[in-house]
Amino acid sequence: MATAEQMKIKTGHVKLQTPDHWNIAVYSYLPEKITRQYPVMLLHGIASNHNVWDFGVPELSYARHLAEQGYAVYAMNLRGRTGSDGPQTGRGKQWSIDDFLLCDLPTVVEYVKKQHGTEKMHWVGHSMGGILGFFYQIRHKASNLQSLTTFATALNYTYSTINHFRSLLDYISAMQYFPLKTFYKPMIPFASLNTFWNRFLWNPENMDAEIAHKVLENMIEPISVNEWNQIKLISAAEGMPRLSGGFPHRADDRRITVPTLMLAGDRDWLCALDGVEWTMDQLTCERKLIVFGKEYGSSTSYGHMDLVCGKAAPREVWPKATDWINKRDALE
Repeated sequence: MATAEQMKIKTGHVKLQTPDHWNIAVYSYLPEKITRQYPVMLLHGIASNHNVWDFGVPELSYARHLAEQGYAVYAMNLRGRTGSDGPQTGRGKQWSIDDFLLCDLPTVVEYVKKQHGTEKMHWVGHSMGGILGFFYQIRHKASNLQSLTTFATALNYTYSTINHFRSLLDYISAMQYFPLKTFYKPMIPFASLNTFWNRFLWNPENMDAEIAHKVLENMIEPISVNEWNQIKLISAAEGMPRLSGGFPHRADDRRITVPTLMLAGDRDWLCALDGVEWTMDQLTCERKLIVFGKEYGSSTSYGHMDLVCGKAAPREVWPKATDWINKRDALE
């Protein structure tokens, strides 16, 4: 396979303004020659940003990997994250899933479509980025998407380890947002160790020490109270409410129609395999589940983030995801 330098991948970024006047950062990875039909949009998870797809280490960058396959690749930062408007820019300390679905995502989707003159794209999401891929179809036209690939995503978090912290997080909800970067800062010197807090994010055996430090230094982002209050209710398996009222977003909504590949880790403390399997049972669209872990034929167990940027991910996980996207790209 050609390297990023050989492929002459051009990277860049722009800031787009949403209808409610927030600036959203979008990072591009464009091969010298685009050979694929549809562009790819990469979307990070909660308390995260676009770095999960590219920490500057080419061999562990899924964004660069897709560009090497001939795709035009775009990774965005939702509002509240570094590079986009949020507390760090003085723009505001409150935002919600509704803001993502009604403002941030349509703005970026339309930008990418216009850049490449196409009506469709491939959506790849990690954790909440996958959740938004499902719910985007409910709020907008599913016809905009050619495929959906989710890394460590579920629409039921009843089985998640995060439920052990819900009382604490609900107590902190008296604040406007959760400054998780401040909480994790003392953990940076221990990023490469097998600690409880690290296992919550990844399987230490599958995480490169350099990447682990970069995660805690550059990727942990604040969570808005509104954002958390909507996401946490998915744990009730009754759908996610809209702040504006009306019917909640549900996994069995008939408007979720895009063929979906769900990738899951066997030791994911945040997005438990039981929750992913529950989601698979509820979806009515074409879907496929692939589980990675020692009991499933992988060389190591997988946690939450190392499913994307872990040491074994490029040879075990990425080929499955890319093969799914390639096949969907060639259908039309």
